[in-house]
Amino acid sequence: MSGICQQSAYDHAAKSNGIKVDPAKLLNIVLSMLPLHAEEGRQRDSLLEVDIVSELIVQGCATEETALSLSYTLRRQFEALSLLDPLELRGGKWAFVSFPASLLGRSWLATLATPGQVLLPTDYWEQGDGRPPEIKEEQRSLLHHVEVGRLKFNPHAETIRTVHVAWAFIRLGSNFLMHHREDKKRPGEKSYVLPGGRFNLTDLPVEVQERHNILKEIFDPESETVAQHIGRTLERELEEEAGLLRDIHYTYTPLPPSLPIYREINGAGNRHAYSSYRFNLFQIKLTQSGETHLLDRVSTSADTLTWFSAEDIAAPQRADGASAYVDALRQAWGGGLEKRLLNVLDSSFSRLPYNDESCMLDLPGYPGKSFYSGKPGKEKPIALISPLDHQEWQFLMLMGWHARGFKIEKASGVKLLANGWVNVIDIIRLAKELQEKIQPVMPNLIEIREDRYASLRISPDILFFPVELFYYRISGSNKGGGEFRLERQKIQTPWGCLQAGHYEKNVTGKTTTTLRELEKGEDPDGDWERNLREQFSEGVRGIGLRRLWSSKGNTSCLVDGLRRISES
Repeated sequence: MSGICQQSAYDHAAKSNGIKVDPAKLLNIVLSMLPLHAEEGRQRDSLLEVDIVSELIVQGCATEETALSLSYTLRRQFEALSLLDPLELRGGKWAFVSFPASLLGRSWLATLATPGQVLLPTDYWEQGDGRPPEIKEEQRSLLHHVEVGRLKFNPHAETIRTVHVAWAFIRLGSNFLMHHREDKKRPGEKSYVLPGGRFNLTDLPVEVQERHNILKEIFDPESETVAQHIGRTLERELEEEAGLLRDIHYTYTPLPPSLPIYREINGAGNRHAYSSYRFNLFQIKLTQSGETHLLDRVSTSADTLTWFSAEDIAAPQRADGASAYVDALRQAWGGGLEKRLLNVLDSSFSRLPYNDESCMLDLPGYPGKSFYSGKPGKEKPIALISPLDHQEWQFLMLMGWHARGFKIEKASGVKLLANGWVNVIDIIRLAKELQEKIQPVMPNLIEIREDRYASLRISPDILFFPVELFYYRISGSNKGGGEFRLERQKIQTPWGCLQAGHYEKNVTGKTTTTLRELEKGEDPDGDWERNLREQFSEGVRGIGLRRLWSSKGNTSCLVDGLRRISES
């Protein structure tokens, strides 16, 4: 009788006689047969896998099917851990690649062969906030190591975790709200994300949570059940992270199109694996109270909430080292990320009433002086019916400084919020008096909400400061070129020092000549205006001065009132 026929007969006899196979005995048989490896040098034994199968059948009373399955399972475990020589495996032999590898193989198999033997405390993998942080980190490190190896050696590996995410775009002006990630700070990891977060089972209605196979449903990245209820995730996360309540503080709408599934080894803490992410994007529209509530919340939550410009989000990191984790957006939108962000609608309650070039505004240089409004070269003076007193002028300067994002040192008595808003509850009377004086000639330039929040309702890029605050210097030679420097002076107020600023630019000899001719009130030759606009407009306006020169009739000169630094 052939070996196969003999085994088939034995299998039939074992089953018919009710012989019970002992798993521990089978594992101990394999343990006793494992090949050896010398502690030093390369001498080692090898073992044919067919011999393992035979011994399991003969000594362990295993069926051929059981023996083959067990030997395959153990081989795959050893192979996955890179313990066995792959060349020997091709010939059907087991041989450990080294003595340490043989130790791990024996230790692992001895554990499996000993009933009740464990390697970790029985509560090691329990989850919950009460677990020791060091244990979570240990688990994360283990999971990370395993998943990195799995993906590295198999680029087509399947994800083992599904995460549905609701992300909110809250844009005020040129800035977007960002929230610090819930995971601990790790070197090199991006630390800020858009507000929102992971879908939880509890975001579903109770009757849906109790549905049969609900876990399997939500594990699907294309789950319709999750898609129907992901808005609840958004509402919960915005309340937790920013104290925002739906309908009271904001409304929201989906932001199409949907992003493709994003795959990455990621996850906070020990929820860390090669994961499939389904990101659901939402556009937020704030109510009037929601906008100021949010700004106040951000001002008291600097560790968790902050503002990023579209450029900051798209860049590898911000100037202060903070960086945005928006890799899914970067994968979907590529090099157009910043442009796509700038297409997101503003979340502000109302549109700024002063928002284009025709509304350009120069604030007055001192109490009693006029505002100037209009396009460059066509600006007209606007005089108040009742002139400002000194303190009102100082407060106007502070609001302008803050609207432009210029630094204010040691602010006290007011709280500076984002997007140009100031909490003025302690000086609300002063704010209202200033508003009353400006309102008749420039309606709605100053807005006050809830008797505590004030703001200049003008786009920052068209708001400028009086020329009296600026000084300049032209250095170098007309032949070799030099440097142009423009300085904005500081202003001391009862609520803090409005910090100085400066702009510098290296210039050619031709540009140096042009500037010195304008300084003397002489008309330069050629197309000098276009040349200077291209070089200086952005930088000059960037520190708050509307323009550097002016033309009246056939005469051009540096703008009237601009003084040399030596005169300061």
